[in-house]
Amino acid sequence: MNSAKPARFPEAQGPSAQPRVVVLSPSALHREALVATLTASGVFGAVEERSDGVAPATYDVAVVDLPALGLTAVREIVRVVPTLAWGGYLHGGAVAELVDAGLRGYVSVIGSQRDLVVAAARVAAGELWLPELESKTIRLTPAEQRVCRAYLVELADVPRSLVAAELGISERTLKVHLANVRAKVNSTAANRVELARHLRARGALLP
Repeated sequence: MNSAKPARFPEAQGPSAQPRVVVLSPSALHREALVATLTASGVFGAVEERSDGVAPATYDVAVVDLPALGLTAVREIVRVVPTLAWGGYLHGGAVAELVDAGLRGYVSVIGSQRDLVVAAARVAAGELWLPELESKTIRLTPAEQRVCRAYLVELADVPRSLVAAELGISERTLKVHLANVRAKVNSTAANRVELARHLRARGALLP
């Protein structure tokens, strides 16, 4: 990689000007996407990949595919090299458990490319990237929890009017609850799948 290439994300530059990163994932699709994003940023001196989940200590940061590798494998990797976990919908409690084991950063599956690059650079520089632990806890009212559970999980394929009927409320009331939920997670999700992903990433909706 040409070290003279200007970085797309200058805010990711830390004390180590050109850190070395390794992407660990058994999924070729995930590895290619993560490597492409990190390489295109212009921040890293070397971006390499491995499918075996082994992270040599010679790297400044390992970016690990959490859903594909699993929690047990990640707990072993953090003992060897500063580690940034990517993927999944871990809520603050689960992230905190991994941090206790040595994890340095986490970017959920709905994080942006910028989030990934900045997080990897910060971890390589010896810093933490844990917005899930720094953000305010999302609290839904019992009524909002009931609506979300029905609309997004149990009756996810059922028309909104029928979901409302099943809950014993009007469709208008259902829409008001959903609007309040979107506001709490600052979501502009256009469909149920996207809204459910946003809620799971904030620990407000169980699978």
